[in-house]
Formats: sequence, C-alpha cells, structure tokens
Amino acid sequence: MPASAANGPMLSPADEALAARDPALPGLSGVLDAPALAGRAGLGRMRMSYLLYKPSTSCVAGLVPEDGSPAVWVAATYRAERYAELRLRSEWAKRAVFLDGECSVLLPLPLIRPEGARALAWPGARSGLLAELGLSACDMRLLRFKPGRRVVLRADGPEGPRAVVKFHHGAAAFERARAGAVHCEAAGGARLLSACPARHAVVVGWTPGTTLEADAPLDAFVCAGRALARAHRVSPRSLPRCAPADPQMLGDAIGLLLPGLRQRASVAVARLPAIEMRSEIVIHGDFSVDQVVLDGREAALVDWDRVAVGPPARDLGSALAALDRDAVRGADGTDARGEALVAGYRAAGGQAEDAEIAAHRAVALLALTTEGFRARRPDWDHEAEEVLIRVEALLDTPPARVTANLAGALKRNAGPPGRPAGPGDPVLLRLKPGRRALIRHDGPNGATLGKLRAKGPDRTAPRVQAGMRAAGLDGREGVAVPPVLGTRDVPPVWFQAEVPGTPLGALIGGAKAADAMRRTGRALAVLHATAPQSDRRWTLDDELAVLRRAVADGPHGDLADCAAECLSSLPPAPEVGLHRDFYFDQVIVDDVMLWLVDLDLHARGDAAVDIGNFLAHLTELGLRHAAEPALYRDLSAAFLEGYVQCNALPCEGRIDALHWVSLARHVSIARRFAERRGTIPVIAELCRTQLARNMYTRRRAVV
Repeated sequence: MPASAANGPMLSPADEALAARDPALPGLSGVLDAPALAGRAGLGRMRMSYLLYKPSTSCVAGLVPEDGSPAVWVAATYRAERYAELRLRSEWAKRAVFLDGECSVLLPLPLIRPEGARALAWPGARSGLLAELGLSACDMRLLRFKPGRRVVLRADGPEGPRAVVKFHHGAAAFERARAGAVHCEAAGGARLLSACPARHAVVVGWTPGTTLEADAPLDAFVCAGRALARAHRVSPRSLPRCAPADPQMLGDAIGLLLPGLRQRASVAVARLPAIEMRSEIVIHGDFSVDQVVLDGREAALVDWDRVAVGPPARDLGSALAALDRDAVRGADGTDARGEALVAGYRAAGGQAEDAEIAAHRAVALLALTTEGFRARRPDWDHEAEEVLIRVEALLDTPPARVTANLAGALKRNAGPPGRPAGPGDPVLLRLKPGRRALIRHDGPNGATLGKLRAKGPDRTAPRVQAGMRAAGLDGREGVAVPPVLGTRDVPPVWFQAEVPGTPLGALIGGAKAADAMRRTGRALAVLHATAPQSDRRWTLDDELAVLRRAVADGPHGDLADCAAECLSSLPPAPEVGLHRDFYFDQVIVDDVMLWLVDLDLHARGDAAVDIGNFLAHLTELGLRHAAEPALYRDLSAAFLEGYVQCNALPCEGRIDALHWVSLARHVSIARRFAERRGTIPVIAELCRTQLARNMYTRRRAVV
C-alpha cells in the first residue's frame, strides 16, 4: 500500500472530538475521512456517499468514484474483536484492503451489500445481469450508494437515459420497493419495467425533466403539491403501515454525536407534540422536494421505496422539514416555498390539518439534525445546532393557517368573476407567507393577475387603482396602471389585467437601458402630478420608523440615529401621490406604454421618497454586481433627466438624504438573500458616510 498522504486525513474539530470520545474504534478518524483513506490505499479519487455510525461498535462509509462509474467501495472500522473475526473471512482475503493497525478494511464492489449489485464488477456477469433486467447494451451510471442498503444506477441506452435500477439489501426492502414502484405507476409516474427477486432489483422507466430544488420558482412547488395530492388519491394496496418515529432515539443520537447539545435535544424531545399515526392513505413515506421531477408544469414523484399506509401529514411534514434544513444551508425563501407546496396540495383536493403537519414537521426536522454528519458536511456540528434551533422555533410557533385562502385562490375556478377560466391551473408568481400572494389566471380573453391578501378582502387597493386610471393614468400620456377586473371576497382576491412588456430590471445592462430609465423617470413624474387617490399620508417620520425596525435587531442600529439627524434638518415639502415602493420590479416597459404596477401602498407624501428609493435600489444593485456603488450612475442620471421632462425635481440634498436612508434599509433586506449578505457591511459603512456628509453639507449651507 502507498505511504499515507503527506497531510493525513482532513478532519474537522468536531470529528476529532468524536474520535477521541470513542476509543473502542481505533480507525474511526480514518473512516470519517474515507476519501483520504482510499487515497492512501491507492484507490484513486473517491468521494464519500454516506456514513453509518454505531458508537463503540462500527463505522461504515460509502465511497463512490468521481467519474460516476459503479465501482463503489466501502470503508469500515470495527471493535478489535469484531475486526479479528472479519479478518478471517476467506472471501475477503484477496480483494479487501486491510489496515490492521486501525482495525479497518476497504471493501470493493464484489464484497459489499446489496449482493445483487456485485455482478456489475465483472464485464461478463454484468452483461448477463443487464439482459436479465431487460437492459442489454445499456451503460450504467451511479446515482446513489448507501452502504449495506441500496445501490441506485441510471441505465443509458443509445437514445439517452432509459431506466433507474435499484438494488436493495434484503427481501423486505425489495418487496416494499416493488410495491412502491407499482403505486408510482398507478399514480401516473414512471412505469415498472421489471423486478428481479433473486437480485432484489427493481427497474423503473426514466422520468424526464429536472429535479425540483429548494430555489426553484414558487409555482414549481405548487405543481409538486398537486402531484402529491394526486398520488394520495390512488387506492391503498396491501402495504406496511407507516411506523412512528422514535423521538427519544433521535435525541439520544444527537447527544452521542454532540454532548453539548444533549440537554437541549432532550428538552426538544419532551416538547414534541403527540402524533396520531392514523393509517388512512398510501403515502410516499420519504417525501421531499428532491423526490419531485418537473417537466414544464408537469410534476412526477419518484423514489417510492418507503411507500406505506399512513397519514398524509407525514409526507407534507417531511418535505417542510427538508426545506427547513435547506434554509440552514443557505437557501432563501423556503418558508414561502413550503407554503406553496401545501397550498398546491390542498388546491388539488388533498386534506391535512395544519396542526398535524406541524407535528410531523417538527419530528422530521429533529431527525435531520444529524444528517449533516452522515452526509459528511464539513460544518456538520454547526449545522446540527442550527437545525435544533429551528426545531425549537417550530415548537414555539403556532401552526400557520394562511394556506387555506391560498389553496382556494389556486383553484381553476377562482379567477375574475364573470370571466371564463382557462384550460390550465393558476400560476403562483409571488408569495409573502402570512401576508399576500400574486397569482396568474390564463383565460381566452388574456391573462389576469389576482392579488390575495391573507387578512381578508382588500377594498382600498382596487379602488385606488381604478381611481388612478380615471384621473389620467390610463395611457393617454404613455403611462398607465393596469385595469381592475373585479374582486372576490372568498377567497379574498382582487384582479387586474396582466400587461404586456418587459420588467425594467431585465433591461438594466442592455442597449435600451438608458432610454427605459428616462421613460421611467418621466412616468414617475406623471404619477406625482396625478391627483392622489388615497387619504393615507406617509411622512419622513414613517420612513425613519421603518428603518428603525429594520436595523433594531442587528449590529447597525446606529444607522437609524444617523438617518434621524439627517432627516430632521429637512424642511417640509409639498405632498404628491406616492408609489411608496418604487423600484425596477414595479415598472413594465412596452414599446409604446410604460406600466406602473403594485401601487398597494399608494399614499400622499414627499416626492423624494420615491426618487430616493429608486436610486437606492440602483446603488444596491451596483454593490451586488460589482462592489461598485456608482456602477449605474449613468442610469441614475437618465432616470432623473426623464423626471424633469414632466416635473421639477426636489432639491438635490433632499433626494440625496432619502437615497441613503432608503439604502440603509437594505442591511436588513440583504439578510434574507444569500447572494446579498456579503454586501451588508459595505452598505452600512457607505450609508454612515453619506448620511454624515449630507448633514455636514446642510450645516455648512446654513452657516
């Protein structure tokens, strides 16, 4: 065997601490970094697939080639007495790589379980195996490997991917997987192509499309929920009942890996809600968004190996828990996507109570606390604590009850009153959980957009928007707001026409950007010159209050004090009709028309509020794209040029002050988006400097 790698195994401090606490397994540190162990053994570049650890008993790691071939290995370490027994196995003598000083062994494919996959190791035996499975002449690409449990491969024919092949360990696992494949086909999923009891192999047709990921559009999760509801409607068969999780075992596992979390895990276990394992329908049993394949707006569920009879809330809870874990790993918007999943499920007729879903979610998330360790994430100890924090937060929060209205708004017959529904399901475009949603309905007379407000019917927004059109924002000056097309009280939605054009943000950086910015500036001036349609007032004190709330719980609370001093020096200004949330996404650019959208916050106030907010978004975009606040200075100038074509600008110092006050809010906004978090310190320091400079300039002018 080659000499050890120069740097040895690369273990995290948590790995080293774990190995030190388990002297019964002298090779534990090596198996925890199994790819380095494989390198020392001369096996080439491998990556770890999964880890199975039994404290003071054994640790087994799956190793897969980086080229995707089926030539998997297993690295395992045992107690000294058990290792001595295994060392005498005659079938291991010629093929295994033994590390006697560490009581560890490396096993190639011909020695591993599941046994049915072993034939893949020899070309002749492989050909016979593939013929037996109906996959002659196919190339096999490894997809997943869980040592001792299953091997999953993709069979590629000349036409491309043809099938998924799963080899299971044990007759019970095989029979359950075969039953799952039968149910999957009955639910409209992939066909069961063959099943081989002797090999414990199940072959299903390849499902075309892309796997649903945590950052996919909201409507993809609605489609996934609808697909789950359809699958739940398939009649039950003779299947095992869903076994309840053992929370105490989950808590003990956390304590064994991370003694510092033992007490908190025990408290969380004691607080878990009781779960009634009512056996009602056939459930997936291991449902998460990565078990969904999308092809356009069609969703198919895959990997039914744990199919069972049980409560539908089990599937929904496990999917939401997986999204919670993804949030810990940096995914954005998982709460909204989880709500979209449940709403899609209910819109398609699925039934599960919020309290039941929440209970299953908490238990499933507790089970995921140690997943980072098994998947060998380098920060698994920190991830475990963050997941446990989310479990605690779930236990402190009442179940959400917003999705009932959202599900109703996503039904095909929930479009504008008096207008025929289109052939397809509504599309969820935006969602702020607990607050509002934007939904597109297609119809023979064009698409409409429905705005759902969670707390009940919105009487003000449609009246204001209709009033704006009547007051002149109907296109006569090349600027318009969309027509209002009706309202519903149940669900609480009001409708407007979907207008043609391109969002302004999509034009930034293109050849038409400067012209679009001039048109946008002029359009804002037209809005400000139009008679306000609301009695609401928005003051500089309101602006400051929003900033104070945004920075109150972070390290940049001083920004509110800087802003207060700066704004206090501004004299009163005339009131105009404000947009109140004016930036690129609120502008749709067409060849002849510029549309202003999302005027739900319309109020009377200082014109510099809208102008400053728009400029702040351009500055933030420059920081995000190139770490350069002045990156879009020319576009800012074009925007202001367009404004003065129709209306006089407020004084420069006033616009400047509102620019930096608006940008300061982005230290809070950026926390919600992984790609923006790195800009937070830069935004904070830039706003401190500019607000102080603005105040100094105004004082000099007074002197």
